[in-house]
Amino acid sequence: MMFAAAILAAAVAAQPPVSFDAARHVVTFTAAETDCGADAQLEFLFVGPDSDRGYEALFITDARVSEIADAFDKAGIPGGKPLDQATARMWPVGETVTMEPALSTLVKDSEKGAVDAIVYSGGTRGAGGFPEAETNMPSAVFALYNCPQSLLQIDDNLGQSETYGRFIPAKKPIKGKKRVFTVSWNGTNSFETMTLKLSPGGLAEAIRLLKERSKSSPLDVATDFSRDMTVKEAGECATAFAMVDSRRVKFNSFASGQFYFRAFLPLERWRERSGRLAQPPEVHLLPGGGAVVHEITEDWSDEKSIEPKLIVKTKEFSAFDKAGEEVSRLADRTSTVLLFAPGDMRLGNLYDFKAKVTGAASIWYVFSE
Repeated sequence: MMFAAAILAAAVAAQPPVSFDAARHVVTFTAAETDCGADAQLEFLFVGPDSDRGYEALFITDARVSEIADAFDKAGIPGGKPLDQATARMWPVGETVTMEPALSTLVKDSEKGAVDAIVYSGGTRGAGGFPEAETNMPSAVFALYNCPQSLLQIDDNLGQSETYGRFIPAKKPIKGKKRVFTVSWNGTNSFETMTLKLSPGGLAEAIRLLKERSKSSPLDVATDFSRDMTVKEAGECATAFAMVDSRRVKFNSFASGQFYFRAFLPLERWRERSGRLAQPPEVHLLPGGGAVVHEITEDWSDEKSIEPKLIVKTKEFSAFDKAGEEVSRLADRTSTVLLFAPGDMRLGNLYDFKAKVTGAASIWYVFSE
């Protein structure tokens, strides 16, 4: 037994830090176990050698992140689409890959048991396709939550705070123990990208189309809501899409100048200012044109109160240009805009207003009145 273990250790030691096989679409790399402990709350399976997150990672790769990314490119494994909150890419999208040893033998998932669905998104890239994870912490090669920089992802919508404490090592790691890993792709495209065009009265047909096309391949869906749809109709569509949004039908992104579909599903308690955790600018579009902009600030000067006093400054504008300038100024604090509009107002009016807002405003919620 000791002799066999010695042979295995020698074989691992002889393995280069990273290699690839273009004919079989395979990447092989080595990594060392960390000393994170048997009960570590893992956020990463692999991090690069310069990472500062070894305490919450199971392995540290011997090769640099850029070298591993280059091996994937040369192995002919295409990059997918990393997450990007600014463009509402909430799901990781990429080719489905197989890893050996399997993820389920390395990590315990307290919520879903064995999870082995892995995609190669390639992570966010800089100039010339250089992986940002090479120079930016946490230097993720495989994050167990939806980290945009990470090359590899679990094929699921996993926020960092929601997964904290969910994953632990399957067995206690042995610091410095070298392991060899292979990641392979079968050469078959794993998803289909589509733009779902929506027009007044078109919800039933849109759902039918999604169900039909997702039978043959998972979908990466961008929505395109017609200018002629009403705010109320958009909300009805969003409610239906929220029930469909899944690993099989991923609602990612939206047509330029529009809104991510979940913008039409704000929490009802946010209608009341006291129900909000923050106070972003509040905009009411008027049926006859123009807008009313409310700036809400919190006054905590009363030390005896557990709630702040809300101070509201209201400005009414007859044109979207000036209203947009005001909202652009206010949104720099929160990046969020709460937009109220009559239920029968056409979306085109909302798009026209949004076009006048610049700067940090990237998260929008639309309330039907």
